[in-house]
Amino acid sequence: MIRITTATLLSIALSGCATTTGVISTGGDTYSVAREDVSLTASLAKLKAAAYQDATAHCAGQGKTMQLIESKDTPRSLGQFPQVEVRFRCVAKG
Repeated sequence: MIRITTATLLSIALSGCATTTGVISTGGDTYSVAREDVSLTASLAKLKAAAYQDATAHCAGQGKTMQLIESKDTPRSLGQFPQVEVRFRCVAKG
């Protein structure tokens, strides 16, 4: 029999699970990355920062700079976990 303590359950609930789509090509030179966090301590600001970092790293890997097209935020609400979607393009440094 496996015993799970209250402290273990609380630790699992607080750590939660953040998910990402990774960078997805949306056609031409545009891309999208989305993130969601289902933990009790999820932060919209941290999700947004992580999505921007993903986008910036993707473009840096091409020797380019990230240019934001659009950012959509969905804050936590009843039955809704915080989500962020960033649409961007990679442009030549210059």
